[in-house]
Amino acid sequence: MVLLRPVESEDVGTLARLLAHPQLVGRRGLDRDRPVARSVASIEKLVTDLVDPENGDAWVIDSDGVVGLATCGWSWDAHTPWANVVIDPNHWRRGHGRKAADAVLVHLFSNTVAHLVQYSVPSWDADGLSFADSLGGSRSGIRRRTGVRNGHYHDEVEFHLLRAEWEGRRAAGG
Repeated sequence: MVLLRPVESEDVGTLARLLAHPQLVGRRGLDRDRPVARSVASIEKLVTDLVDPENGDAWVIDSDGVVGLATCGWSWDAHTPWANVVIDPNHWRRGHGRKAADAVLVHLFSNTVAHLVQYSVPSWDADGLSFADSLGGSRSGIRRRTGVRNGHYHDEVEFHLLRAEWEGRRAAGG
């Protein structure tokens, strides 16, 4: 069972250690994060803001222990929020990410005025792109040269899921 619960102060250290995992470099989805290896202490500073987010929500993804982090936000337009799900690499491919993403989408489309949800994935992340495609949204664009990985520029692939598409998929049992 996967449960989303609000991030509490006592979760900050656990989440920071999880997000410091080398396989999550460039995949953490934190504001003001850099796509490089970071210390747990530096990540703790970023995660602390998630205890009481100003323009969004943040949840610990719990499945008999902390397995990830889910966030959403709408800094300037509540009609088009963004969403992000990060799973501990030790728990990949067990369905936690999908269940968490579905719960975030339910929250955004059931409890907010969102008419579309945005999410993005670095172009080098084949698994992340496949996961994002599976959520039922559309690739809506590419932001060029958003970062450097292994000495080469990479892009950010943008996705969006419209409320009507989400409602249609849910009505069809998907």
